Amino acid sequence: MRVSGFLLQMIGLLGSTAALAADVDLRDFKADPPPLAPPSWSIVGSVSPTFTDNALFSRNNRRSDAYYEPDISARLDGYLTADLSYRLYARAQYEAYATEKDSNFGIARLGGRLTENWNGWRFSAIYENRYDFDGVYRDLAFTSHDVMGSVARDFQVANVTLSPLWLLTYRFSDLAEARRWRFDAVLGIEVKLDPKWSIVSAPLFEAYWFTDGLNSGRRDQLYSADIGLKYNFASNLSLTTTVLYEARTSNVPLRNYRDLRVGPRLDFAF
Repeated sequence: MRVSGFLLQMIGLLGSTAALAADVDLRDFKADPPPLAPPSWSIVGSVSPTFTDNALFSRNNRRSDAYYEPDISARLDGYLTADLSYRLYARAQYEAYATEKDSNFGIARLGGRLTENWNGWRFSAIYENRYDFDGVYRDLAFTSHDVMGSVARDFQVANVTLSPLWLLTYRFSDLAEARRWRFDAVLGIEVKLDPKWSIVSAPLFEAYWFTDGLNSGRRDQLYSADIGLKYNFASNLSLTTTVLYEARTSNVPLRNYRDLRVGPRLDFAF
């Protein structure tokens, strides 16, 4: 197994680059199909060309660039009881940069989820077997086993939907420096302007506690705020243009960075 210099930098072993940016997606934690629906397959995903002013996630070596990010999942959803649902999925995602080719990476995941619906709250237990690649699926860098627990709910107030999510993860990995606890708190906000148009946002806080290797004792916090305008072409096809600001602080000062991203994202499901 080969671990590239850039991926080592991304998990904080060398240089001044950061860990991968936030990858929590609220769409994965939305309400499930009606109870006792028969098992069903679906393909869901997004395509998002994006501009960033910090392609290396660096404190001092800021470089602007544009990247292309497809994110595709195949899912099997069903119910074990009226309130207990399951999901099995395979997911592929990568970022390909126009200029900073060393920033390219790919991720492949196989996972499963059990969700208990209790009085509108959704409690989930999730397992993912994750493969991180150097470049766009070029060389396998390391593998991980992520064990997660989450709590989520949707609140409707007039034309506003609020979707808070809390997620706790521990990562087991064959690379000691990638092992860590992670806590995510996200508030999804959607304001319906009419049946087609919405204003959307998902402010996020993440905290990391690294447990092993050269990263042992490292503590990071990531803050993200965004706002976007969403247009629904159909119930399974939408386009969202977003401006996002992200910043990370750490007890290892070289891990600090800030990043501004702008771009459209096409979401689809079938």
